[in-house]
Amino acid sequence: MLLSCLSLAFACKKDKSESYALTAGSRASFKGFLENGYFNSGTIEVQGSGFTVKKDEISSGEIKIPLSTILITNQLSPGEKEQLTEHLQSDAFFNMVMYPNVTYSVKKAGKLTQTDAQGNNYLIEGDLRILGKSLPLNIPAKVELSASAFRVVTTFKFDRTKWGMNYASDPNLPADQKIKDEIEVSLDVNAKSN
Repeated sequence: MLLSCLSLAFACKKDKSESYALTAGSRASFKGFLENGYFNSGTIEVQGSGFTVKKDEISSGEIKIPLSTILITNQLSPGEKEQLTEHLQSDAFFNMVMYPNVTYSVKKAGKLTQTDAQGNNYLIEGDLRILGKSLPLNIPAKVELSASAFRVVTTFKFDRTKWGMNYASDPNLPADQKIKDEIEVSLDVNAKSN
């Protein structure tokens, strides 16, 4: 009898919309590659709220990535790390003074008909906003969803030049100076219902 009541309560909760916010410790990591294979890497904080979940679908929400929280993870000296951070925050890349955050607005995240080769079981549909420009970007992800929490884990790439980030993208540059157009991003975010 008790088990039946608990199952009914969980089913009712899944049938109504729940509001979620990201928890502290949600993070992103990134890699930017030169054509010769060398890459710079780092981590950055992730914030977010306004996520609405009903049944097995996330129907809204916004992820905010404050550019002031960039931490370089390359094996570099402190001075080199500081210089690289400032370079990424400058108008050559993210232009943090004018655009302090990168944002991703979720339109919908629903289950895939089958899990893909990378273990992704959801497709997140939304818009990525960089340098004041929003463009659609769909992201396959591993999503764990319960009545009171969810976790999203994903690794994806996007072409920075589509958002106007063109530094060192000239195809005539030598391989040790040309930065690949695609940036690799990994996300590991957790959220709890409000």
